[in-house]
Amino acid sequence: MAALAALGGWCLGYLSAWVTDYLQVQDELPSAQRGPLVRDIIVQASCAVVWAALAATNDGPWWRWVAAGVIAVPLLQVAVTDLRHRYVYTVIAGAGIVAGVALQWLVHGGDWWWAAVGAVGGFVSFLAIYAIGRLLYRGQEEPLARGDITIAAMVGAGAGACTLSALVYGVLVSGIFAVGALIARRSRHTFLPYGPGLCLGGLITLFRC
Repeated sequence: MAALAALGGWCLGYLSAWVTDYLQVQDELPSAQRGPLVRDIIVQASCAVVWAALAATNDGPWWRWVAAGVIAVPLLQVAVTDLRHRYVYTVIAGAGIVAGVALQWLVHGGDWWWAAVGAVGGFVSFLAIYAIGRLLYRGQEEPLARGDITIAAMVGAGAGACTLSALVYGVLVSGIFAVGALIARRSRHTFLPYGPGLCLGGLITLFRC
């Protein structure tokens, strides 16, 4: 089952990477394609690993881990794209929000509208942080980008009632990444996208919430 899940994750990762690669080429960014079956090796391999892990650790019905796997694909895609190009494609994040609203109740239980509550909560909370950052860092590079607000909404849609846990995990992971980057580059002026940490926080709740 895990092997079949890995194959399904690879194929969905290919579809996600194909759409993203098309958008990147339109924006004159380098293509990640490496062959007819490899659009983005990092995205596809990550999706395969996550799908296999979800199938291997699932102790409920099959549709639960499949729903979690579908929610995971845009999270992984957005994390990789943001890390590479510091850019969030609204189409991909929007697909993640739609997938979260449609499927999170299968993963976490409860009513479907928790996804809407999570999406709005993530959006509003990070919009407030963004506004505060604009005031504090006026005329300088802001610590939070507008794309991070969209990512927070996507994470909230997929986490539902677990949104707070997902955002806390995301902040902690981002902090760990930032400390690691500071140590590795030995510079306090190192820039690290916030989005990948948030996406990993959303992924964690697919396993632990």
